[in-house]
Amino acid sequence: MKNAPSRRDRVWSFLRAHPGEAAYLTAREVGERCGVSESTVIRAVQARGYPGFPSFQREVRADLAARRSALERLALAPGRDPLSRAFARDIENLQATWHGLAPREFARAAELVAAARRVWVLGLRMSHSTAVVLELGLSFLGVNARLLATRSGEPWDAVARVVRGDVLLAVSFPRYTRLAVEAAEHAHRVGARVVAITDGPGSPLARGAEVVLPVAYGIDGYVESFTASISLAQALLLAVAERAGPRGRTALEEREALWARQRVYWKPDRTGPLEAASGPCVARQR
Repeated sequence: MKNAPSRRDRVWSFLRAHPGEAAYLTAREVGERCGVSESTVIRAVQARGYPGFPSFQREVRADLAARRSALERLALAPGRDPLSRAFARDIENLQATWHGLAPREFARAAELVAAARRVWVLGLRMSHSTAVVLELGLSFLGVNARLLATRSGEPWDAVARVVRGDVLLAVSFPRYTRLAVEAAEHAHRVGARVVAITDGPGSPLARGAEVVLPVAYGIDGYVESFTASISLAQALLLAVAERAGPRGRTALEEREALWARQRVYWKPDRTGPLEAASGPCVARQR
């Protein structure tokens, strides 16, 4: 005769069978459905490695979001005031990212990038925006940074250029692109150092990463939010600049001089108010 399942097993079976309810019910409500106490529900998820019920729910919600198509997310989005809804969600993502980052891991990522012989940056589809910010910003500092472009030719011809001693900055969020996950695995396999900018340690990008920088990307509709991801990229650039020291400042000065010679930035034809050549007043000599 088989042993009856324990109360914790009963809770876990319910959570696995009903992820939609598990994502939003309280621990007490789950307990009521399973005929157990709230503390039993909490211990059930802790026995599976989660610090508590909220952390378990965050992972379930992320998994559910990853399974939804853009069209499904659009259908689920509330119809009221997109402007305030989008800004409120971005503020939440920034706060969650700020509180979830470990300063030591962030510093480790900056050290790896600053000391690397060559840095590859990979971000596909919407994650490409964060990758562009990183690659451009690093190149301004004289870092040998290259965007891992996959738009022409065979993608794996580009990925194969990542070798031992390189650093790969990989950016991807649910729904993760297959190439990003497999490129990170390849980089780890050949001996490159991988820094993953993703939604957390449960991401497939984290498996071979030396450093994982978790970023909240919470969505309210069909468009993922990359505000926190780009803010993290900007912070990482500042940290690399500090470590680059005089070398970074020299590279930036040279780039600024080039931009000035080539007139990269628009300037008005007229002089500004502080550049007027004549006037009734003369600065007093001191």
